[in-house]
Amino acid sequence: MRTDGPVVVALDGTPHSARTLEWGVAEAVRRQADVLLVSVVDDTWQVTAWSWYPMVGMTEIDTQVKEYLAEQETQVAERHPGLTVRSRVLHGAVVPCLREISAEGQLLVVGAQSRHGRQRTGTTGVHVAAHARCPVAVVRTEPERPVLPDADVVVGVDGSSASLAAARVAAREAWMRGRPLTVLHARPTIPDPFGRGSVPPLATDDENDPTHKAARVVAESLRADNGGLTVQVALVDDDPVDALTGLARGAALVVVGSRGLGGFRGMLLGSVSGAVIREATCPVLVVHDNG
Repeated sequence: MRTDGPVVVALDGTPHSARTLEWGVAEAVRRQADVLLVSVVDDTWQVTAWSWYPMVGMTEIDTQVKEYLAEQETQVAERHPGLTVRSRVLHGAVVPCLREISAEGQLLVVGAQSRHGRQRTGTTGVHVAAHARCPVAVVRTEPERPVLPDADVVVGVDGSSASLAAARVAAREAWMRGRPLTVLHARPTIPDPFGRGSVPPLATDDENDPTHKAARVVAESLRADNGGLTVQVALVDDDPVDALTGLARGAALVVVGSRGLGGFRGMLLGSVSGAVIREATCPVLVVHDNG
């Protein structure tokens, strides 16, 4: 994973941008990285609607966005005098613009509104996570669920290269935060085709069980690579999305690989990762195995 670029924080001027900015800056401080604040002015509809005609009002919008970013840049610089902060206005469709700028960064941070009732995150975060050229953090928090001091970092693993890359990133994130790491493997219940119920549950207490052995090897490797890191393993029989989002309710961060073993070859983002982005009530970090 690239470590020499800035943390790119995408802001849209809505109320939840303040939390996105706070989270992204804290991450940059932990990584000792620069910060690049960006906002996208989506003027593509003007080109379609007006063809070669002048884009009415776009100059005023562009000026407003520049002023907004300059204000955020100044506030961050005042709070963190040693931090290098820059800003840039991007023009075009949101997802392609963020994908292009992500090539410059070691992390792209985007926001998501807090859930209300059954409301979920929209598709923008999912599409950005799928197409970005660096890891993507989709930031959402629940005001009524503050992060506790002992909250852990959770990572889902299934043996795929993307999930193992995610585990390494999650371990680093947990170590930087001084938090424990939970390595979760969830196996969905599979109905027996012969009508005898379902496959036996994971033998979590049997250290000779292949799944238990594999998870233990991953945990031991993460401990060895991150001195002092507390790593616990959770093996459950449950839908992976339900298991991850369940643990997310008390977690500081959930980390997932972009595509697991169940994804079709060529998919940019697996169904589990996409669902976790939409459902989780804490920030979600999506890692590509080549990221």
